[in-house]
Formats: sequence, C-alpha cells, structure tokens
Amino acid sequence: MILRFYKGIVLFILLGFLFFCVGAGLKPAPTVSATEPSRAMWVWDVKIFQDKEASSRLFNFCKIYNVNLLFYAAYKVTGQAVEKDYKRFNSQAHKRGILVQALAGDPRWVIEKYHHRFLEWANNVLDFNKAASPDERFDGIHADVEPYVLGKAWSDSHKSLLVQYLDVCEKVKEVIKRDGSSIVFAVDMPFWYDDDISMWVEWHKKISPANYHALDIADQIVVMDYRNFAEGDNGAIMLAKNEINYAATVGKKAYIGQETGRKLEPAYITFGGTNSDYMEKQIKKIVNAYSGNPGFAGIAIHHYISYKRLLRESGKAVE
Repeated sequence: MILRFYKGIVLFILLGFLFFCVGAGLKPAPTVSATEPSRAMWVWDVKIFQDKEASSRLFNFCKIYNVNLLFYAAYKVTGQAVEKDYKRFNSQAHKRGILVQALAGDPRWVIEKYHHRFLEWANNVLDFNKAASPDERFDGIHADVEPYVLGKAWSDSHKSLLVQYLDVCEKVKEVIKRDGSSIVFAVDMPFWYDDDISMWVEWHKKISPANYHALDIADQIVVMDYRNFAEGDNGAIMLAKNEINYAATVGKKAYIGQETGRKLEPAYITFGGTNSDYMEKQIKKIVNAYSGNPGFAGIAIHHYISYKRLLRESGKAVE
C-alpha cells in the first residue's frame, strides 16, 4: 500500500513536469541514440570556469546531451586566480565523468617565428598539470590552428605553411614526451586537406595529405566536417571517410565535428537555422555509417553557446 502511494507521488510529479513543459511551449530534449559514442563539444566562453553556477549548468547540459569530453578554451592556465578556478572546474567535471582538454589556437602559430608561442602555451598546460592533483588536471592539449585564414600568406605559400604546421605539432609532441606526461595531444583539421592534391605535402620523406601527417603525430584529431546533411558526395559521411579510415590504420581516433553557428556562409555548413530534431537525424546517419570503425571516436559539436541557441529556437527546454 505504501509502495503504491510513493509510486503515485512519483507519477504525479512526472506528469506535472510534462504539463509544465507543454504549457510553456517547451519540448523534451531530442533523443540521442543509446548506441552512439559519447560526444565532444567545444566551449569558447572563457568565463564559465570561474562561475560555479555556469559550470554546473554546463555539466548538466553535458549529461542530458551525451557529452563526456569538453574542448575548453584555456589560453593561460597558470596564475593564482585562474589556476584555482581551472582546478575546481576540472575536478567537478571529472566527478561527473567528463574529460576536459585545454583548447587554444592562433593561425600565426604555424609560422616558424611564432612556434615558440604554441610551445609556451603547451608548456603552460603541462606546468599546470604538474602543480595539480590528478583529478584537477587537464586531460588534453587541444590545438585549433587554422592557417588557411592567413589570407595572402596562405594563398602565396600554403604548402610551406602546412609543413611548418606539422613541424610545430611534432615539437609539441616532443615536449609532451620529454615531460613524461600521458596527456592527449589533439588537433582540429578541415575535411578538405585530403580532397585537394595541392594540400598533399612532403614531410619526413613521405608525401601525404596534411591531415594524414597530423594523424601520424597527434593522438587524436577532430575533422571539421561541416555539412548540415549526412548523405551524398558532398555530405558529412563521405567527406570524413578518408580521415576515419586512416585513423583506424594508424591506431588513432578521429571525431567528426558538426557546426551549429548561425548566419554562416554557405548555409549548408551549419545546422544553425535548421532545427535540433533534423540535426539529430543527420547525426544518426553519420554514427550509423561509422559504427564499428575503430578510427571513429564520435561526434563533436561546435559549440556550446550556439548549440544551446539552436535547441532553444527548436523549442527545447534548455537551462
């Protein structure tokens, strides 16, 4: 009798919540497939880690939307104030089963005379981890370095820039090795490096697409595979195929990145302006296509703020 009473209370609360959502014009969160690997997500808002309530909202969001890896903006992580807050943020994330990679990048870092800045940042993260307890440490060094936005420098000598980029990535990997750290080194790469023969470069006496060389160096890559449709010759599945397959051959993992930003051109590179149910259907097709492929790490969503906006505009209940 008592058991029935408590069951009745639970049912009443659940129904009340559902009625509230309907009355407020809100819909439940879109269903993420139970068989899909956990997702990753970029977070560029550097203020969240210093705000306990904002951090809590982010962690709750991750739980609802199957995210267990954050690429969190962290350009400088040492110094009394930020160090304390990053330690707390990482510790709280880890308690919830969420990994955190320190994220930073500047297109100029590919140029040899600026390599020291890339290395200084990597060393800054490593120094932070040395001073932190295991649960407070960053799980990865995540570089978002996109040399193709350098304008004339890129158009004049993109092969040279790509080789310089690979050189500095190798230097970062060597720094991590000398440090004796087990931290993951991850990089963001566009899908089209392997599609254009001019993006194939000779590096260490091997001619390959720049993203293949990057996979030889880094522990993990994220393919910025920005299409708002999965199928077809220009769809996300086909455009990420070579990277996923090559990752499998070298024993690495590649995430497939999906964009949610608004007002980007051309419109087909982002799910911003569509709706979250449509996005989930397309993502499911991608996941189904690569399920079981050892090179496929999962889906990475770019990025937290625009993803929340897309969900709200789709009528979803987002804190």
